[in-house]
This record gives sequence, structure tokens and C-alpha cells, in this order.
Amino acid sequence: MASNKIAYKYLVLLGLSLALTCCSVEKNTSSTRFYQSLTARYNIYFNGNESFKAGLAKISRSYQDDYAELLRVFEYSDPSTVSLCSSDMERAIQKASKLISLKSITAKPEFKDPREISEKDKKLLEMKEYNEWVDDSYLLIGKARFYKHEFNEANAILNYSITNANDPAIKTEAVIWLARLYNETGNFSESSRLITGLDIGPDISKSLKSMYYTTLADLFIKQKRYAEAIDPLTKSIKLVSGKRARYRLTYLLAQLYEKTGNGEKATELYRDVVKMNPPYDVEFNARINIAGVFDVNSGNPQSIRRELEKMLNDSKNKDYQDQIYFALGNVSMKEGKEAEGLEFYRKSATARSQNQNQKGRSYLALAGYYLKKPDYMKAGTYYDSAVYFLNQKYPDYQAIKTKSQNLNALVSQLTIIQREDSLQRVAKMPGPERDALIASIIAKIVKDESEGKMRNNADRYNLGEYYESERRAQGNIDQEGKWYFYNQTALTFGRTEFRKRWGDRKLEDNWRRSDKERINNVQANNNPNEPAQQKTDTVAAETDFKKPPFYLKNLPLNDSLMVISNDKMATAMLNAGKAYAERITDTLKATETFEMLINRFPSGDLIPEALYNLYKINKNSSGAKSETYRQLLLKKYPDNEFARILSDPAYYEKKIAELKMAEKIYDDAYSAFTNEKFNDAITLCDDALKRFPQDKLAPKFMLLKAYSVARISDERTFRDELNNLVKVWPGTDESKKATELIAYLNQKTPELKVEEDKKIAAEIFVADTTVNHVFVLIINDPAFNLNLASFDVISYNIDNFTNKNYKTEGAMIDNKYIQIIVSGFSDYKQAMNYYNVFKAEKFVRNPTGAKMMTFIISADNLKVLTNDKNPDRYLFFFKEKYLK
Repeated sequence: MASNKIAYKYLVLLGLSLALTCCSVEKNTSSTRFYQSLTARYNIYFNGNESFKAGLAKISRSYQDDYAELLRVFEYSDPSTVSLCSSDMERAIQKASKLISLKSITAKPEFKDPREISEKDKKLLEMKEYNEWVDDSYLLIGKARFYKHEFNEANAILNYSITNANDPAIKTEAVIWLARLYNETGNFSESSRLITGLDIGPDISKSLKSMYYTTLADLFIKQKRYAEAIDPLTKSIKLVSGKRARYRLTYLLAQLYEKTGNGEKATELYRDVVKMNPPYDVEFNARINIAGVFDVNSGNPQSIRRELEKMLNDSKNKDYQDQIYFALGNVSMKEGKEAEGLEFYRKSATARSQNQNQKGRSYLALAGYYLKKPDYMKAGTYYDSAVYFLNQKYPDYQAIKTKSQNLNALVSQLTIIQREDSLQRVAKMPGPERDALIASIIAKIVKDESEGKMRNNADRYNLGEYYESERRAQGNIDQEGKWYFYNQTALTFGRTEFRKRWGDRKLEDNWRRSDKERINNVQANNNPNEPAQQKTDTVAAETDFKKPPFYLKNLPLNDSLMVISNDKMATAMLNAGKAYAERITDTLKATETFEMLINRFPSGDLIPEALYNLYKINKNSSGAKSETYRQLLLKKYPDNEFARILSDPAYYEKKIAELKMAEKIYDDAYSAFTNEKFNDAITLCDDALKRFPQDKLAPKFMLLKAYSVARISDERTFRDELNNLVKVWPGTDESKKATELIAYLNQKTPELKVEEDKKIAAEIFVADTTVNHVFVLIINDPAFNLNLASFDVISYNIDNFTNKNYKTEGAMIDNKYIQIIVSGFSDYKQAMNYYNVFKAEKFVRNPTGAKMMTFIISADNLKVLTNDKNPDRYLFFFKEKYLK
């Protein structure tokens, strides 16, 4: 028996050996075709296709639809799906490529008598590929590339399949996939040409028909042709397989009917979704949408409300309360109950939820309401919030962001106007009345603290956190006549701007000082006879919102400060008028704002520009009014540039000619530089800077001049030219380049840097030992542990100065260095004694070996250092003026 098994084993091995020899892909016989197809299908292709299906399953399991928005027909349209399936698709590509490489049969079959070839044999000879699974493999590669969003590669493969596949079904499927590809890449005309060119007859398989109709629906939806998408989507639902696909597409079909105004049909379909027993989040959203599409004229709003309130009280919906409040808001708005609707929207926005998009939608609803009023201040703040919370993939996100930016351009100027107007009115109050107002504010803060509301009061001046908690709490802000610290809109405007400027960190009461914003000391701090300790106390009080100086510091209490305030207000009025006209397209408000500027500041420098804008924006709507402004501009300001624009039709041509002249001079100067005629280049640059000092090419002339000077002069002169460029044209590309060159020169010739720093320090700092000083420790390592350093200084003070009430404050300055200030010294001498005994290397732990420096500095010099942000420069001054 055993011998028979061994013999059988050897016979099998011999048979396999003969088969492998006879069934090479180099030969094309019926046997080789059968063998290669068999092994290709059940070995390589099977494994590749299983990987492809595994990738699809991962997308289906992991992808989360946003049922509050219009669903995608296909989940793969979301770029995030690529990471879900990428590895499986890559394996499918490898397997399919392997099959093509090993199993492709391209050799022509041989016939015994070529003269007796049948029609069937002739068709066989015309084929390019004789292994049927090679066609499937090419299609598999195309689909896998498509799911990886490698659209260029997929395009090439699918076109190859369309051209070369033997199986008509594979050709048809490849055409559909190529149409889907064009849908994804926005080439809708080509997709339409392909998809409408297919003949979907009765012989086409159910799966291909399903693919066809879903692709056609996707084509229409991506073009927002929702009514046209309804028919193919309806047909596809009858053909798709799988519960998830059916309830998704039924939900989408309901959304299309909702968008096209057929609420009754949408309601019917949403109810069909509920009957399909989908996952709870789908059922929940379907029920919410039923509430959203009801017709207030024919439906029963009370029953809808009861249903929503029931859902609100259901513990299962704890995480969905934001959406329920939003739906209630929509119901109220449909009933005309605007105040109630707004309150529901606010509740939706402030409800605890991880659904950031819903917060954004709630803010967007509020923004849209106030924009229609119009109340641009409120609309701007709500659009600002909507942009912050909405996902960038949200439909029309860029349009919403643009609208927010346009409103922000306006609101930022209205905020300045309101703030300066408010400050001026408070500044003009009699002293006792003003003091009483400030005292009432402080009293309320103290009262709130005593009632456990300390955090909220502290956050009133922390825009980063206060924005979230109270920004929307008050819906009826009186924008006129209020002390600006009470104006929520002014306080909370611009979270985006705040984050851009200050970051997202936790801030303390004196949050502005953490980045060393200049403190405007408008009271008697400039009085040289004021006691030194009083100066220090005043600086500290200006950062404490429970002390009057905090509120007084920005008030224009003298003529020069009132002039500055008026200039800010006038400029803001001009900019607001432009924003109304150009960004908001509200001609009436633009006209009102420009006229307000003219009436309030009739002798201001901005009046000609305001008159010109009034002429321009009223030209189409009110010719007579426009002409009045034109005549007024020409009469009162005949020599102004804006008058010249109106009086001289060739003015623009002259300006263009000047620009071309500046460009020609620059070309000549640059040519002289490249030809090493440096003196000529300098002469041309100087001439241009005299003729066109404010031209956009001016910084380029200055940089080119600096380069020329560098070739014929010393480094000090070169450095002076660069510094001049940085000073005159800060923020330009040329200024940035000059700054880089200065940094290079500082490394190459540090003695020049030292010399320059000493010179600048002598100009900006003043040595005055009659005033009080503070001690400063600088650690030149932004990664140093600020808390550790502060703790070490505090510990040193407790150990060595128990009876002294020294105060220690630490801050990171511009992410460049750490600054720790010790204050509370009775006079200059005590501060200098402290400096002499404090040894940073001894008392401050320094695990990173960071460079540390110490010095004492007066309050006035500290303000200068706050702006200069160059402690090394002050150290030169300190050593020169104090230690010598």
C-alpha cells in the first residue's frame, strides 16, 4: 500500500513537471491558455482582489459621514480615505502587476494548415492578449490607483483597458471608472461624454447598471445640478447591494429633494431611512432632518417641537443636543419667532459637543441672520467664529472665509471708531463722574470674585478664553454710548486675529506684558519730580484690572493724546467707508461713513480721498450727488492727487509713464552694477530715490545701492546703507534681505556689531540713578524651564531677604529669551546692592548651560527695552554707565 502511494506521488510530480514544460507562456495553445488562466485566477488575482476588497472594507468600517451636510455619493471622494486603504491597494497593485508579468500570453496561436482557418480562429489571431485575467488585472490596477487618488496613473491604465481589453464588460467598467475619475478631477464635460456614450441595455449586468447610475448622479451633484441627479440616484438605489449603501443613498436622495424644495418627498425618504434600521447616528440625523424640512404652512410645528423636545430629554442624545437645539432654531425661524430662534442657535453653539462643524453651522446661521439685518458688527464676529470651527472641507468654506475676511476688514475699523469715541467721551467726563464709573466697574469685578466668578472676570481681559465662554452670551449689545470694556463685541472681536498675534496659551491678568506690548503711560509718570516708588507702583497698577490706572491708561486726557485718538478715528472711518464700498458693497453705509468723516473732521488730511470715494461710489446710483462731490473736491483741493485724477484724464497715463521711467532707471542701474560700474549705479539709484521716493521700486533702489557701496567701500558703510533700508522700508522683501546681510556681518565682524549696539544704546537709554530700578535676569534659551528659574529666584529672595517684600515676575519674550524681573527695591542703591550679591551661576540651576546675564534697569529704560527686545544692547549701556 505504501509503495503504491509513493508511486502515485512520483506520477503526480512527473505530470506537473510535464505540464509546466508544456504550458509555458511562450506557447499559445488551448492547454497553455487554460493552465495560465487557471493559475492566474485562483492564485495571484484572487489574492490581489482580496486585498482590494479589504481596502474597501476598511473605508466602509472607518469612514464617518457628516449627515448634517450633503452626503457624498462615494466615500472615496474624501481625500482622508486614501490613508485608510492605501496599503491594501498597493498590495493589490503588486499582485496584479505580478500576474501581468508572469501570466501574460501574447504569442500568436499556431495552426496546422493556415489556409483552413475558421472565422473563430481569425478572431483569435486578432487578439493581443490570450490570458483573460490579464485584462482583469489591468482594471484592478486602475481601480487601486484610483482609490489611492493617483489619478494620472489611473487615467493611463483605464484608457489602456478601454483600448485593449477583450471583454466588453471590462471595457464598459473601465469607461465608468474613467468617468468617475473625471468627476473627481473636475473634468465634468469629459465625464459626461464618456458616461452618456455608454449603451446601458438589458444585457448589461446589474452591478454595471448600478455603477452607471451612481456615477451619473455623482456627476450632476458635483455640478450642483441637484434636480437632474434625482432620477439616476433613484434608479441606482434599486440596484445597489448592501444595507449601508441603500440607506446612505436613500438619505442622499432625501437631501436632494430637500434642496430642490420638495419637503414632502424628502420627509417620506427620511422616514424610509429610519425604517431601514440604520446605525443610531443615521436614524437621529434623519429624524432631525424631518423636523428641518416640514412646511410651516401645511405642517404641525407643535408636533415637530414635541418630537424634538422628546429627543432633547432622551439620554441617548446627550452628545447630540447641539444638533437638536439647531433644529429647534430652524423651526422657530420658520414660524417667524426670531428671538427664540436666535436663542436656540446660541444654545447649539455653546452646547458641549465634539462636533466642531455643528458649532460652525450654528455660528453661520447667526452670522447670516445679522448680515441680512444688516448688523455688520455682530455678523462679523459670528462669521469669524464660523470660520474658526468649520472644517476646511465644509461646502463653500472658502466663500464663507472670504465673507468673514471682508467683514473683519470692516469690523476692525468700526471697533477702532467705537473704541476711540468711547474713550474720548469718558476722557471728557468730569473727574468725579469718571472716577465713579471706573469704581463701579471694579466693584462689580470684586463682587463677582466674592461670588465665585473670579475666573470669568479674569477672563474678561483674556481674549483667548473669554471669547469662548461669553462672546455670544449677550445678543442685545448697545453699540453706542457704552464704556468700551462693557462692549462684548469690541472685547471679543477677532479670535482669529488674537490667536495669530498672541497664540493659544493660558494668559494671566497682565497677559499683554507676557509679550511685552508697550505700556502707554499717559498720566504723570513723565514727571521727573515724582517719587521713584510711585512710578513703579503706577506701572504695576496699569496691568491690574482691579485698579483705576488700568482703565485710565488709554484715555486721551491731554491735547496731544486727543489728536492721536482723532487721527486713529479718522483713518478708521476712511477705511470703514472703503470696506463698505469695496468688500460689503453697501453703498448707502459707505456714503454715510465718508460723510461722517467729512463732518467730524472737516479740515483733516483724509477729506480729499473721502470726497473722491463719494464721487466714485455714487456715480452709477446718483449722478447729481456724485457730481456735487466731484465739484467740491476740485474746488477745495485742486492740487490734491485725487483732484488731479478727476481733472486730468491723462493723469493715470502720466503715473504709468513715471513708473516706466523708474523701471528704466532701475534697469540701467542694475546693468551698471553687473558691468561693475558701481559709481554709476550709485548715482542712478540716488537720482531715482530723489525723483520717486515713495515708488514701489524705492526699496529695490536702496538695496542695489547698498550692494554697489559694498563693492567700493568698507563694511561699516555697507552696514549703514543696509540699516537705512531696514529703517525706511520695514517689512519689505528687500528689508528682510538687508536684515539677513546685517546678521551675516554681525557674525563676520562682531566688533562692528558691538560698536553699533553701543551707539544705539547711548541714543535710546538714559542713565538716571535718582529713580527706582528693578533687577533683571536674562536667560538666552527659550527652551529653558521658566518655572524652574522663577522658583530659584523666589527661593533666593526668601532665604536671603525674608523681611523684604520683593516681587518676582517671569516671562518668555518673543520666544527668544526668558526675562525674570525682581522689583520692590526702595531706591537705586538697594537695587544695585541686590545686583552685586546675586550670582546667577550660583543661585539658578542651569542644566542646559544657557547663557545668563543680569543687570538693573529703570522703569523708563525697561519700557525702551520692552520695544527694543535686545538685552545684550542694554547690557553694554549698563556696563558703560553703571559699572564704570
